[in-house]
Amino acid sequence: MTATQHIIHRTGKPTLRFTGEFLCDVSDNGYDNGQDESVTFALYRTAAGKWIAVKEYEYRTMEPDTRSAKVCEEVEQVYDYFGFTPEAQKLYAMAGLEPVENVS
Repeated sequence: MTATQHIIHRTGKPTLRFTGEFLCDVSDNGYDNGQDESVTFALYRTAAGKWIAVKEYEYRTMEPDTRSAKVCEEVEQVYDYFGFTPEAQKLYAMAGLEPVENVS
């Protein structure tokens, strides 16, 4: 792991500062299919092993852009935060994660 310091500014919440690694990000430029927003998901791993999940929305309308981020202790919290949209699935694959529900 190449640990560097990262600063994530969040809309309406305190800024996050942590040492860790940027894993990957994916974007869906919704403008291409007529939507008024573009979304980017990003994933980090802290030096202490926590996950930092980031969502950023950019709007073509007058609505202000927003960025939210969640500190996750377990990878399941990352799945809850991003869900299972095509963009989230791509992010998981890029990060080497396999969201699976084990059934006995």
